[in-house]
Amino acid sequence: MKQVLCFLFLSSILFCHPLLGQEREKDCEQTLNYATAEFEAGRFYGLPEILKQCLERGFTSEQRVRANLLLTQAYLILDDHASAEKSYLSLLKADPEYVANPYRDPVDVYYLSKKFTSTPVFTPYVRMGLNTSFPRYIYEVNTTSNPAALSTNKILRVGFLFGGGVDWNFNERWSLSMGLAYSKKNFKSVWHDGYAQQQLTGIEKQDWIDVPVYLKYSYDSGTIRPFFLAGVAANLLLGARLSPDQVDYNSPLVGSQKASQGADLILTSMRNQINRSLILGGGVKYKVGKNFIVGEIRYMAGLSNLTKSIYTANGQLSPGVIQYQYASPLFRLDNLSISIGYVQPLYNPRKKKRVVAGLLQKWHIKKNTR
Repeated sequence: MKQVLCFLFLSSILFCHPLLGQEREKDCEQTLNYATAEFEAGRFYGLPEILKQCLERGFTSEQRVRANLLLTQAYLILDDHASAEKSYLSLLKADPEYVANPYRDPVDVYYLSKKFTSTPVFTPYVRMGLNTSFPRYIYEVNTTSNPAALSTNKILRVGFLFGGGVDWNFNERWSLSMGLAYSKKNFKSVWHDGYAQQQLTGIEKQDWIDVPVYLKYSYDSGTIRPFFLAGVAANLLLGARLSPDQVDYNSPLVGSQKASQGADLILTSMRNQINRSLILGGGVKYKVGKNFIVGEIRYMAGLSNLTKSIYTANGQLSPGVIQYQYASPLFRLDNLSISIGYVQPLYNPRKKKRVVAGLLQKWHIKKNTR
């Protein structure tokens, strides 16, 4: 019997809790309407006491913004600037992206708002996506006896990446970003020797740690917010290997080809492990609540020659030369990536250290009239 009563008691709590929340929200809306009527009637002194209980527990975020805006106006009229600043700061904590507008809000509230900012000092993000790489040859090297008969084709392949980073925000639009990402990059090359009637197909697979540092410019309002970025990156090559597939057109079997595929060739010792690159990119942030879903496209142009050794690996003649007549060309590696990410701004409503007034305030007003 006790278990049945306990179950009924818990069930009643779970059932009534949403209803109690709705009743509290409804009562606080009535309280807010009453406070608004008092304000319009010029009775300012009683507003803090009227709103106190719902501000402590009961207001939704939207109601909290309206209530603190009302208190801010009242305190400014009463020439209590310290309380006005405290109320406006509470407003920003309820809605960090609230922006005062001189054509919607009283002008003294608008000027007061210029003393505050909610811009996050740091904004962390994570991202993952796909990439494709483009080798740019500096100098082609080969082992054929007739270089004029050699042709090379490069074929794009898809890799992947995942990582994260943090934006250090100077203001609402400009930030300095630093990231860390693991990238799997690969590309396919086909060398055709018309003189020897041989063809070598090789897929080079590389593992990278990329550390980009770049400036970012972002639009600071709206549901969809474009951004652009430019900077540099340090690139650490963790490993490289070549998957070879040789087709010999001089097969003893008349009218046929002979394909031979061996084990992967380790090229890590033939590559420079520390490299650098330029970065250009852009994308859009889609606002979801207080956070963002981000789509980005980024081009990384290699500045370093990746080839450290053409013929040798670990001080000996490379197995690629012996088995497949493969000699590494001198090349840089470019990379194009498309990614999706998640951004969670760490909002920090606070008073600015320096107040921008005078001409800058007039500039803001003029800007908002456009």
